[in-house]
Amino acid sequence: MIVLLLIACAGEVDSGPGCELDEGGGHPTWSNFGEGFFLTYCQACHAVDSPSRFDAPDSVTFDTEAEVVPLIPLIREVVIDDETMPLGGGLPAEDLEQLGNYLDCREGMP
Repeated sequence: MIVLLLIACAGEVDSGPGCELDEGGGHPTWSNFGEGFFLTYCQACHAVDSPSRFDAPDSVTFDTEAEVVPLIPLIREVVIDDETMPLGGGLPAEDLEQLGNYLDCREGMP
């Protein structure tokens, strides 16, 4: 059973520098954190098919993890450091911390 779980998660378990285990003992992944986070907080303006992008650059979309990873430094800067995104208000401290951990886990990974 454990072997099957490890095989199923092989593409999702990351351990970049600063990556910490979450409360459940696993690393944050696209499926257990990132996808929901970006859907909730970002895709209203940063989805390729968003009807109202509010002048978000066409090159900044967060529909997939493959689109998120190259933009990790920018995401860290505007969401965590400057807290200028999302527009209209900051995020709860817990969500900022979880995002930071997710970005740490994904940074430098393919």
